Amino acid sequence: MSLWLLTILLALPVLITGSIFLSLKIKAKNLRFLLAFSAAYLFAISVTHLLPECYEGTNTKTVGLFILGGFFIQILLEYFSAGIEHGHIHAHTDSCKKHLPLGMIAGLYLHSLLEGLPIYQSSNELITDSMLSTQQSLIFGITLHNIPIAIAFVTLLLEHQSNKIKTFLLLIGFALMAPLGCFVSYALNSFGVNSYDGFLKLSFGVVIGIFLHISTAIMFETGENHKYNLAKIMSMIAGVFLAAFIS
Repeated sequence: MSLWLLTILLALPVLITGSIFLSLKIKAKNLRFLLAFSAAYLFAISVTHLLPECYEGTNTKTVGLFILGGFFIQILLEYFSAGIEHGHIHAHTDSCKKHLPLGMIAGLYLHSLLEGLPIYQSSNELITDSMLSTQQSLIFGITLHNIPIAIAFVTLLLEHQSNKIKTFLLLIGFALMAPLGCFVSYALNSFGVNSYDGFLKLSFGVVIGIFLHISTAIMFETGENHKYNLAKIMSMIAGVFLAAFIS
């Protein structure tokens, strides 16, 4: 799959969705349902697709360490992003609203860039049906995950009194981060990484760790009195069924 096609598939849905919500508002409850749906999908493909592909023919201990690394990298990123990946979209104080949340923007951009690293498949190696299926599941999962994040991102920027032009430009930056991750992998493959296949497996490990953290944090987040909302449960079940259907 070409870099141009990957860029379109990853960036365009995010850009279109975010642009729509420059003028529309979404209820926090509805955003949580969308996040729960995408989180369940990510969790399901991580277990059924990404983990088996990542562990096949590699040092299992090394892969496990990179999965753990991805999990804790995401915890660190959320220190800066303030949990926008989970749909947290409210500025804490009026003084905060007067300034762009640069830490959040940087954390979110880096999060998306890391997710894009394992998508690019080298044309120099034999692409199996399993690898192609995994790549397609990963592309769809990242796009599905980034759509509600784009809504939360735009909402938060507008809440921070960012004008629509500046918000749109920052949205473009976010939409291009996952394709940029693909380009980084393409550049590493083109300019001489000793074992691109090894790099791909380890980057898969990092992304799996990120996915496991994000998906479980969203799915295990309960409402008042530590109870799950029935609609959220149904959203998660729908996400798992979609992953099973596409797989």
